[in-house]
Amino acid sequence: MLILPPPAMAAESADGHVAPAQRLEPMPENEPVLSVYEPIYIVVGLRDGRSARFQFSFKYRLFDPESTPVQWLPALGKLHFAYTQTSLWDLNASSKPFYDTSYRPTLFWQSKLDESTTGPSYFRGGYEHESNGKDDISSRSIDTIFVQPVLRKDFAGGDTLFFAPRFYAYLDRTDNPDIARYRGHVDWIVRYGDERGWLLSSRIRTGTAGYGSAQFDLSAPLRKPLFSRTGGFLYFQLLSGYGESLLDYNRKSLTQLRVGFAIVR
Repeated sequence: MLILPPPAMAAESADGHVAPAQRLEPMPENEPVLSVYEPIYIVVGLRDGRSARFQFSFKYRLFDPESTPVQWLPALGKLHFAYTQTSLWDLNASSKPFYDTSYRPTLFWQSKLDESTTGPSYFRGGYEHESNGKDDISSRSIDTIFVQPVLRKDFAGGDTLFFAPRFYAYLDRTDNPDIARYRGHVDWIVRYGDERGWLLSSRIRTGTAGYGSAQFDLSAPLRKPLFSRTGGFLYFQLLSGYGESLLDYNRKSLTQLRVGFAIVR
């Protein structure tokens, strides 16, 4: 079992004044070996019949800071493996089948940068494979390399803005050679709010042919935070555009609002 210290509580001074609680860090510098990566949630919507979308995700730091490989090459201490799985569940059909699932193993390097200078506060870069695990004409897969600088701005009152564009190039897209027309080469990712309160995140994609998609996630805590981005949250998700699933990367879906519960946001 992974045991982490509780988040810092508000401190009381000698005159009885209570200082604001320390900010929760969504990307803490000293993360545990096994930690959160992308949101973990299940949401349900009613557009054209009931459907659910759920996702789980984690990342694992491959080398211990005291290990021999890191002593030889310190950069290896920031190397991570991540896995994310996203499924669409057709609750309206009689057998309630899974319509499509995306499997995304990722190998990447992540580091916190010097915040005393202008520029990104964090950086990620690496390789990702994405596949829906099907065969024949339903098979979809891509291999990409990506870089992701993360810029951060803290505001009074506890709100934080993250701007984290993810730039990628395709190494292989044989099953779907025109996917860049619908997905493009960058995910415009923004995250804004209070890690202890309401939080809004978005991902915008624009394909090379002008097609695109938008996803907005709004969440609010239902319990005290456990650590980092983990707890229990009321979760709203709005999707519009092309490629809700990898199978339908070139098909436009009706705008869909789903509501549910998240463990990580």
